[in-house]
Amino acid sequence: MASFPSSDPLRPITHAETSSFVIDGVVHLPEIVHKDWVDLLDSALKVMLNEPKMFADLTALGSDLNKTQDLTVLTDEGVKGGRFLSGVDHWKEDEIFAAFAKISPLPSIVAELMNSEKVYLYEDSVLIKEPGTAERTAFHQDLGYFHIEGENICTVWAPLDDVDSETGGVVYLRSSHKSNKVFKPNWFVVNESLPGTEGNDLPNIEISDEKLDLIQFNTKPGDLVVHHALTLHGAGANSSASRQRRAVSVRYCGDDSTYKIRSGAPKKPHHENMRTGEPVVDHPDCPLVWG
Repeated sequence: MASFPSSDPLRPITHAETSSFVIDGVVHLPEIVHKDWVDLLDSALKVMLNEPKMFADLTALGSDLNKTQDLTVLTDEGVKGGRFLSGVDHWKEDEIFAAFAKISPLPSIVAELMNSEKVYLYEDSVLIKEPGTAERTAFHQDLGYFHIEGENICTVWAPLDDVDSETGGVVYLRSSHKSNKVFKPNWFVVNESLPGTEGNDLPNIEISDEKLDLIQFNTKPGDLVVHHALTLHGAGANSSASRQRRAVSVRYCGDDSTYKIRSGAPKKPHHENMRTGEPVVDHPDCPLVWG
């Protein structure tokens, strides 16, 4: 069995950082995860990329949606050549991803931010924008994709590269979680909702006439960004000709979480046995990782 770096954060979370998560629905935590964790993930991801079946090509998806449904793909003009790739539930296939999601500093960090005695792992994902990836990430909200509900649900975004606006840093609508509205999930590269999904229709934030309080963080490997599952967010293209944008995203839920089976949202196999209103408890596919 492999040995792994410390489960302890490199530093304590400050009161100001906790307040930012509660008030803004998102917080940037600089230099909080040991570089050894990043190096392990980097190595594991390079191996995974040799297995194309583990990733969805969202660039190809956008092209298909445009051709078959005449949907407009969100792109930045003049950017071309790269792919937008996404994968999910790597923790079930790879021991390094499993360790990062379950025994790294992440569970203790989200327990503190959410003020939750227990933390359950919902899923992880990998998001890659190669150099020259034209596709923007449509503004969306994570909760609409999840078959759970509750106040204590969040996503941790762990960059494996230096990320800024040029490479497609994530942009968050500050305090948007306070609306308590659940919006329909979309295709990520177009604004249109997934067919048959439930929830509110999301206004087109990028062309809104309102003055919106948007925030984007320049991040480095070893940083984390944690956002509430109701916080609206999107991202630009990767307009860099040489720099990639890779991140591991891990989703957790806490004390008050219950199952909420949402029509049209992609299900995991164990969701077929769950009923709306049932509390989230320790389960092989949604394990207790803190508490």
